[in-house]
Amino acid sequence: MRKEPPNHGKPLGPSLPGLMISLLLFLIGAASCQDEALPLGGMVNDLFFLRNEGQDMPVRVSGNVDSGKMLLIIHGGPGGNGLEYRDEFVRSTVEKQVALVYWDQRYAGNSQGHGGSINIEVFADDIKKITLLLKHRYGQDQKIYLFAHSWGGFLAPYFLLQGNNQHLVEAWIQIGGAHNYELNDLLTKEMLLNYGHQELSANRNTEFWSEVVDWCTNNSHLGLENSAQLNAFAHDAETMFDFILESDLAFATPNNSSVAANMLNERMSGRLQIDQQAFAVPNSDNLNQIRLPTLLLWGKYDFVCPPELAEDIEANSGSADVSKVILERSGHSPMVNEPLIFWSQVLNWVKTR
Repeated sequence: MRKEPPNHGKPLGPSLPGLMISLLLFLIGAASCQDEALPLGGMVNDLFFLRNEGQDMPVRVSGNVDSGKMLLIIHGGPGGNGLEYRDEFVRSTVEKQVALVYWDQRYAGNSQGHGGSINIEVFADDIKKITLLLKHRYGQDQKIYLFAHSWGGFLAPYFLLQGNNQHLVEAWIQIGGAHNYELNDLLTKEMLLNYGHQELSANRNTEFWSEVVDWCTNNSHLGLENSAQLNAFAHDAETMFDFILESDLAFATPNNSSVAANMLNERMSGRLQIDQQAFAVPNSDNLNQIRLPTLLLWGKYDFVCPPELAEDIEANSGSADVSKVILERSGHSPMVNEPLIFWSQVLNWVKTR
């Protein structure tokens, strides 16, 4: 999930001015000097860095480690950040029951470094090393649950399909995830057309929906430029429904995350075209190898990653324990649109697994 529509690799414009970069270097330098005191148990709020393949990635662990359960957030983007999911409801309610792990991926959030790989194999290796680090710091008996959203919903199954990685985590929670990019774009186009015709018939937001229907009628879902346009329409379509609450997580979160670092990394992720690799890896083909308990949480009005993607996981998963919940008044970020229902579903499910 991005603060602006993901561009699937399309350059985002010129780099930040030198003054902004200097500010970034000061902020991340100060952050890297923080103490790494080991937790004593109970409620923690720890910050440390994972160094791997040319990048130093911040990992904040907040919440109840005595629960023995950790939700490892694999955020959206590429170029988002983990702490944008830490709103006041999560801080005051969710963290009292489980621990949340807010990790900034390479070239995202407050991550830093002089270069570093952009291969998705290395993203998967980052996740592996974080799980090992968490168990080293907090105990081998900690149960780790992948909490994957949007672009993170591609990385999570990709990670699980590598080697013996499924043994490192307890379960997989998928929220509006893009596990199959080409299928995703096809479903987005179909959803835009279906709702476009419906809204035009009802004479609602006709200028927007006329443009959407005309474009989708005359263009394929294939190709990077078409993918970027579909993604832009999808984000805009969500704003056409008044009952969907604001879904820009970053502005709802007092997260102590450097604005300068986030801006720079977001632009860098676009320039590096990180998620172009995902088009060549349709995770659907190998989902039968995933045997972990799986929870699928989707907004009914998620045009970015339509709910039929959850059906694809259901149909192809090798797990005997797959649960699906569609939130009726949500879009791409149900944790913000309907937080009470969303988090009650997550916590109740986690407590039994």
